[in-house]
Amino acid sequence: MQLRKRLWRRSAKGSVAVEMAIILPIFLLLLAVPLYLARIFWVYSVSEKAAHDAARYLSTATQAEMRTTGGGFNEANVAATARWIAQQELEGVLSFTDVIIIDVQCNGGGCGVTLPATVHVGIQIALHDTLLDGMTSTLLGSSNMTLNSHATFRYIAD
Repeated sequence: MQLRKRLWRRSAKGSVAVEMAIILPIFLLLLAVPLYLARIFWVYSVSEKAAHDAARYLSTATQAEMRTTGGGFNEANVAATARWIAQQELEGVLSFTDVIIIDVQCNGGGCGVTLPATVHVGIQIALHDTLLDGMTSTLLGSSNMTLNSHATFRYIAD
């Protein structure tokens, strides 16, 4: 009787290691996916806030600031300032991105000369995946994801 117990104990010694080898990749995946999604939502939240703040600045600019052009081929000063506001707020997410495009528009075109009825700021971010690169490129065809944030406000004249 004791011989059978000893044989059984010896044969079950490696079962914990085998179970761990099977379950560990699943646990790591369950940990990595929420971290990846949290990063995506965080970058999107930052870009929405940056677009909102830049558009809010444009909507409250004075008439004199709106009519002042940048001169030559430069954009209007208020548009450049709104772009700068968005860039400053997006500084924290630069390490996760490939390209950031900030589009500032007044009435669907450039700002300056005339007073707009609406102002719009759009931000497009090409987000690259460093955490699950191999898996996302296999599933999506590319490891890059594009996030778009938009904010449109009515222009409030003085």
